[in-house]
Amino acid sequence: MSRPELTGRAAAWALARYAPKVFAIGASFIVVWWTLPVVLGLLLQRVFDRIADGQDVASALTSLTVVELVRMALLYAFIAVWVRWWVTALTLLRGNLLRAQLASGGDEAGPPVSGSGAAITVFRNDVEDLVLYLDTWLDVAGTTGFAVAALAIMLRVDARVTLVVIVPLLVAFAVNVALADRLRAYRRADREATAVVTGFLGALFSAVLAVKVAGAERASLARLHRSNVVRGQTAVRDRVLAESVEALSGSTVDLSIGLVLLLASGAMRSGAFTVGDLALFITYLPWLAALPRWAGRLLTRQRHAEVGVSRMTQLVPPAAPGDVVAHRSLRLDPHAPTAPRARPASEAPADVRLRAVGHTYPGGGGVHAIDLQLPPGSFTVLCGPVGSGKTTLLQALLGLLTPSEGTVEWNGRAVPDRAAHMVPPRAAYLAQVPRLFSATLGENVLLGVETPEQEAAEVLHRAAFETDFRRLNDGLATMIGPRGVRLSGGQVQRAATARALAGDAALLVLDDLSSALDAHTERTLWSRLLDDRRHPTCLVVSHRAAALERADQIVLLEAGRVRAVGTLDELRSRGLDPLATPAT
Repeated sequence: MSRPELTGRAAAWALARYAPKVFAIGASFIVVWWTLPVVLGLLLQRVFDRIADGQDVASALTSLTVVELVRMALLYAFIAVWVRWWVTALTLLRGNLLRAQLASGGDEAGPPVSGSGAAITVFRNDVEDLVLYLDTWLDVAGTTGFAVAALAIMLRVDARVTLVVIVPLLVAFAVNVALADRLRAYRRADREATAVVTGFLGALFSAVLAVKVAGAERASLARLHRSNVVRGQTAVRDRVLAESVEALSGSTVDLSIGLVLLLASGAMRSGAFTVGDLALFITYLPWLAALPRWAGRLLTRQRHAEVGVSRMTQLVPPAAPGDVVAHRSLRLDPHAPTAPRARPASEAPADVRLRAVGHTYPGGGGVHAIDLQLPPGSFTVLCGPVGSGKTTLLQALLGLLTPSEGTVEWNGRAVPDRAAHMVPPRAAYLAQVPRLFSATLGENVLLGVETPEQEAAEVLHRAAFETDFRRLNDGLATMIGPRGVRLSGGQVQRAATARALAGDAALLVLDDLSSALDAHTERTLWSRLLDDRRHPTCLVVSHRAAALERADQIVLLEAGRVRAVGTLDELRSRGLDPLATPAT
C-alpha cells in the first residue's frame, strides 16, 4: 500500500483555513495595497495632462496624496495583522511535528528524525518555506488584480504599445516556468547538505571528550570540511539560479520602459499619445513587472514548499501526512497561565512476561528469543559482556526498537503497541546516558507535574540526592545548564533517577544507572528503592555487587541469548560468577 501524499498546495490551503478571519483580513489589506497603484496612474495621467494644458492641478495632487496615505496605512495594518498570522502558522506546524516526534507509540507517533541536523533543517527551514509559499500567493493575487485593471486601461489608451511592452514580461514568466523543476532539485540538495553539516556539528559537540580521547580532532575537522565543501557547492548553485531568475524578471522593467519611450515618441508627435499617457504607462510598468516576478517566485517557492512538505511528512505517522497541518488549539499569549500537568495515577507493581522477544539489527547482532518472567515487585538484574544485548533487550521490551520480535504480556494480557503502553504511570525508563534539559532541577525531575515541594524532596531522597540538594542555594529552582553541565556525572545519574521515580511507575527499567556512583552512594540508592514495601517491578542492567547481591533473579546474557537465570548464589554454584563478567 503506497504512502498517502500531502502536496504543497493542499498543505498551504489547510494552513490558510486555520485562522480564517485573521488570514482573510491580512489578505484583503495586501491585495488592496497592490491594486491601488491603478488609481495612482490615473491621477498622474490627469496631473501631467493638466500641466500640459496649463490647468490647475491642486485637486489632482491632493487626491494623489490621499491615495498614497491610504496605501501606507494599509501596509502598516497588513504588517500588524500578518505578523500574528505568520507566528501562528509557524507555531502550528512546529507543534504538530513535535507532537508526532514526542508521541510514544500509537496512531499519533511519527518515525524518529534521522538526526539533529535534519531536525533543525525541517523545523526551521522547511516549515518557513511552506508559510512563505502561502504568503507569496497573496502577492500574486494582488499583482494579478492590478495587472488586469492596468492592462485594460493601457489597451484603451494605446493597444499597440501595450501589446509590445508586455512581451518581455511574458518571456520572463516563461523562463521561470522552464526552470521550476531545476530550482526544486537544487533546493532539495542544499537542504540535505545543510542537514549533514548541522547534524555532524551537533554530534561533534556532544562527543568532544570521545574525540579528544581518540585523538580524532584532525579526522573530525577533515570530515566537517568535506561536508562544508559539498554544502557550499549546493548553496551556491541554489542561490545563483534563484538570483538569476530574479534578476531576469527585474531587467524586464528597464526593457519595457525603453520600448515605451521608443514607440510613444512618434505617437506623441501626432498627438495620439499625450504626456499624461506616457506618465501612466511609466507608472504602471514597474508594477506590471511585479506580476511575472511574483509569479516566478510563486513557482520557485512552490517547489521549495513541496520539498519541505515531503520532508515534514517523514516525521508524522505514515498513514496520516495531514497531521503536518492538523488544526489544534494554540496558546500564544506569553502571559496566559499555564495549567500544571497532573501526576498520573500510579499503578500496582506490574507482572511482566517476555515471550520470544528479540530484535535483529540490519548489520547483524541483537537479541533473540528471550523468554523472561518479571513477577510483581521483583528485582531483576541483566548482566553480560559488552555486546551481549542488554540495552537492546531493554529497548525491545519498551518498544523503542522496530521491528521487534515476540510478545510482551502486562498483567497477563499481550501488549499490542509497546511504545504506547510503556509510558508513565505504567513504565519509566532511565537510559545508559541520561539526558537532562537546560532548565531547573525541579523542571528536570518533575517534568511539569504539579507536586508539593515536600514530595519532590522525598523523590530526591529516594534517589540518594538529598545531600547534594541541600548544598544548592536555589533548591529545585537551581539552573543546571545545558544537559546538566553544572552537575557531576553521579549527580546527573541521580537526578535522572529521581525523574524516573517521580512518576511512581509500575515497571522501572534502569540501564546501568550506578556506573558513575561510588560504592556507598550506590548501596544507599538501592536500599532506599528496594526497602520500600511497594517498590515497583524493577529490571536493571548492572555488574555491581550492590545490585547483584539484592537481585531476586540475575539474567546472564551472552551473544544476544539467555545463558543462565538465577540468584547470585545459584549462578556461582553452577560456576558462573556475574561479578567477574566484564563491565559495560
